[in-house]
Amino acid sequence: MLLDRYIVLEGIHEDPNNVETLDKTTQKTYGPLNKSKADELAQKLIQKNVDNFYHRAWVIKEANNQENICEECKTEDKSVMQNLIMYGFKICKSCNISKLIFPV
Repeated sequence: MLLDRYIVLEGIHEDPNNVETLDKTTQKTYGPLNKSKADELAQKLIQKNVDNFYHRAWVIKEANNQENICEECKTEDKSVMQNLIMYGFKICKSCNISKLIFPV
């Protein structure tokens, strides 16, 4: 499913409770994966490095998936790809209906 894409970030952190403090030189990225596979991989990576307090693995929803983002309302919806194929516009079902009812 296109909406179910996650990545796993692994690396050393200055603050192990904050993903933003990841040292980019130690960063490893895995994915895209579905949610269950990403959780499983993150758990294995954490268990492998259990002795290192500053080493963490994080599961993050993939932000690079721009395929299902509506150009009108900027929300993620699976109907965007369907409307792109059918009509040639990257808009969601609700924006498509509003454009049919209130054409501008």
